[in-house]
Amino acid sequence: MNKQHCRSCGAKILWAVTEKGKRMPLDAEPSEAGNIFLQHRPNQNPLAVYTTEEQRKATKGTLMEHRLFTSHFATCPQAKKWRKK
Repeated sequence: MNKQHCRSCGAKILWAVTEKGKRMPLDAEPSEAGNIFLQHRPNQNPLAVYTTEEQRKATKGTLMEHRLFTSHFATCPQAKKWRKK
């Protein structure tokens, strides 16, 4: 995955694509509080797949638990600047 930096806060981010085809910035490191699983696709940005609370509970203690990411919009102090209206 190609890690970049947020233009607002400087944090490391990576890019994924939602199921609707929109680009989504994610915090570069997995998080215990994460709710987005990245589905890798050859020669494309990964697909961001939202997980439910039940799915997260079912993966507790597994490798998948350590591969959940958080949208950078949830952690960036300047996220409102970048949101589309």
